Amino acid sequence: MSKAIDDFHLLSSKQRAFLLNDEEVLTDLVKTNMSQKRFKHSLAVAKLAKELARYHHVDEKKAYIAGILHDVAKELPIEEQNEYLRYYDFMKLGEPDKVKHSHVAKYYLKDKLNFHDKDILNAIYNHTVLKVNDKLSLIIYVADKRDETRGIDDEVIEVAKKDLKKAVNLLIEKWKAKKQYKDGTYQGSDN
Repeated sequence: MSKAIDDFHLLSSKQRAFLLNDEEVLTDLVKTNMSQKRFKHSLAVAKLAKELARYHHVDEKKAYIAGILHDVAKELPIEEQNEYLRYYDFMKLGEPDKVKHSHVAKYYLKDKLNFHDKDILNAIYNHTVLKVNDKLSLIIYVADKRDETRGIDDEVIEVAKKDLKKAVNLLIEKWKAKKQYKDGTYQGSDN
């Protein structure tokens, strides 16, 4: 059974443009292409991204679209993800498997949807390993790590409403602390 995204190329350019610019229609398209759990996460990321965009005077529609599309390649088989990377972004083949989908999504969206918004693609590309500091990328990074489906209730969202870079640094600090205390024992260096 083919997915709606696989058949997207069959539509006219006007139909494709309409679908990509209407949040509700785009959301339905994404829903048909991922598991219910992944869709709930993507929808929650999109809503939080839109909210954070409002606080930082970023285009709310772009934030929503980046949020709803950020994990579009997450459930592709790793072999297919590697094929995209071999063709488009060879240097990312060495990335951990759980990171590759963010890079693949950029090329998947260009290939399957003829999607070319550079700001949105950049935010999606960087949502796992943040290498840029533009506001939209920071928003998607934070929204992905703290959407409501993750069940984490800490200060990160409130900090992000005021200062995105500070929120990202807080997330990184929390991640490093978590990695140091693996299995209840300290794994870091005392130096």
